Amino acid sequence: MNRKIVLILLAAMFFLANPALAAKKRVAPRVASRGTVSVTSGVKSYVRLQPNHLALLIDFSGFDNIKSGSYELTYTASGIGQGAGGSILLGDSSTKTLLFGTCSKGVCTYHTNITNARLTITSILKNDQKVIKTYRIKV
Repeated sequence: MNRKIVLILLAAMFFLANPALAAKKRVAPRVASRGTVSVTSGVKSYVRLQPNHLALLIDFSGFDNIKSGSYELTYTASGIGQGAGGSILLGDSSTKTLLFGTCSKGVCTYHTNITNARLTITSILKNDQKVIKTYRIKV
């Protein structure tokens, strides 16, 4: 009799101590009231840090369904908000370089202690839908 009680207690402890693990439910992206959606449509972008981590490099492609676009880099450097941005020229597949710093008269000063870096790429499709892609950058 004691043996049955011990087995029942062990079985109960086993089932209670090991909860079943399940995959997280997938949820479709939400579309805002103005047609803004964060998905993988819009202009294609290849984003990477320069090897010395002093700049962000961006290549754009896939302009077929795009009417216009822009990009914005924001970050904090030594506690001060900084940023850079520009327009996407359709068909221009050259690499864009966004420095973590400023340049004037050929002299560049690079920012230090960079935190909270974010790149936001906004595309306006030919059907006037706005697509926003946001990248968190670890410098």
